[in-house]
Amino acid sequence: MSGSPLGSEAVAACIGRSGDTVNPQHPLRITQAPKILLLNARHDPSTAYEWSVNAHRQSRKSTVLLTYDGWGHGVYDRSACTRNATDAYLVNLTVPRDGTRCAAVEPAGATAGLAGVSTGPGARSSGWPG
Repeated sequence: MSGSPLGSEAVAACIGRSGDTVNPQHPLRITQAPKILLLNARHDPSTAYEWSVNAHRQSRKSTVLLTYDGWGHGVYDRSACTRNATDAYLVNLTVPRDGTRCAAVEPAGATAGLAGVSTGPGARSSGWPG
């Protein structure tokens, strides 16, 4: 979390705190629920992709993980693939096949006026084609 004000705040909030933790981490136990659609970008700067992989690993019978192979926080509006899968889930509780991946799509206007300059965090790690 180096350089992130959100990370610094989260860590600093715990310094000097006394008392027992009221919500300790524990294995996920999801029962009596319809299939839950988990969505995460491979290169999400706020919620690490590994977190969703771990949550899915613990709840395979109850979840389906859809991976957006690009970057950014929030997946719904990244592409037609992510939007269609999410809409199908929200409207009909239809989940895609587990392990479904949606290709990265460069955001509209991301390269306008930037001829020869890469956009996004690291051209090789952004997940954008090209």
